[in-house]
Amino acid sequence: MEKKLNYQNEITIENKIIGNNQPCYIIAEIGVNHNGNLILAKKLIDAAIDAGADAVKFQKRNLSSLYRKESLENPNIESQGFEILLAELKEVELSKKDYFSIVNYCKEKKITFLCTPWDVASVDFLEELDTPAYKIASGDMTNFPLIQYISKIKKPLIISTGMSRLEEIEKMVSFVKMQNTPFVLLHANSTYPSPIESLNVTLISEYAKKFNVLIGFSDHEVGIIGSLTAANIGAVIIELHITLDKKMKGLDHSSSLEPNEFKELIDMIRLSEKAKGTPIKKMTRAEVLQREVVSKSIIAMSDISEGDFFSEKNLEVKGPEKGLSAQFFFDIIGKKSPRKISSGEYLVDEDISNIETD
Repeated sequence: MEKKLNYQNEITIENKIIGNNQPCYIIAEIGVNHNGNLILAKKLIDAAIDAGADAVKFQKRNLSSLYRKESLENPNIESQGFEILLAELKEVELSKKDYFSIVNYCKEKKITFLCTPWDVASVDFLEELDTPAYKIASGDMTNFPLIQYISKIKKPLIISTGMSRLEEIEKMVSFVKMQNTPFVLLHANSTYPSPIESLNVTLISEYAKKFNVLIGFSDHEVGIIGSLTAANIGAVIIELHITLDKKMKGLDHSSSLEPNEFKELIDMIRLSEKAKGTPIKKMTRAEVLQREVVSKSIIAMSDISEGDFFSEKNLEVKGPEKGLSAQFFFDIIGKKSPRKISSGEYLVDEDISNIETD
């Protein structure tokens, strides 16, 4: 019997572990920003590597498999938006030969190749490329036949949840868990570009509690604040579009980050990860030295004989901290001194541990 997965556990894509106690996994979404040009695609891969991304991601469509024959032959019978989209997609489609070249280039450059298949035919082709994990676009979050088809391959899924209702996400998460396939859920807003006030990254922690799965963030804003915030509140994956120039002609360039922006984001995420540290409270060496200078100890205000009672008349608090911490001042008041203590002398830890109580 197949072992049921724990969806809060880590998942692995190639040699990278993705999980709550791991570095945030950064995907540079090239998508169709290559504009159908292999040379541009490789330049974008290089830019992603220079920025420090863990993976680059493309999109693969088989238009005859994806859309109705009638819609392809007469796109004007559909909405104007579809007609414009179809024309753009035909312009940016890479050849199968191009994809093999891209995968080999990624292997050579030691960066993971990922891809979003929009249809079953594209899944089959991507399997020829030995794609290590699959992205499910927001538009296919409700496409259960496609999700099931990919799930049977038993490779990790990364599923975006833009332009969806909560009940649809709930149903999808239950369905994917039934497939017993490892996956990460990505919170997303599918507006291109997304206004900063629409990002609602608080949902990342809410989804983590509600669904008990790993949560990431697919960002379509024009800056980096949303992704940086998402990483800081627990997103295990950050996905953003990358472009060489936001002014280039194409579907997604305007809502993408240029290489210097992408690098700035990753650098800031890595710095914030260092700042997070661990949930264990301990003083650094520098803090220990600083404490000795600025913290306070209990000292004798006057000579105290063995057996004398400690009081606010014979004890005071002064720096630096070399003796018994001032936090024990009221604990020791009214107790007998276990030894002779000279005026100005520090009390020590043994003075409180050796106290006789009446």
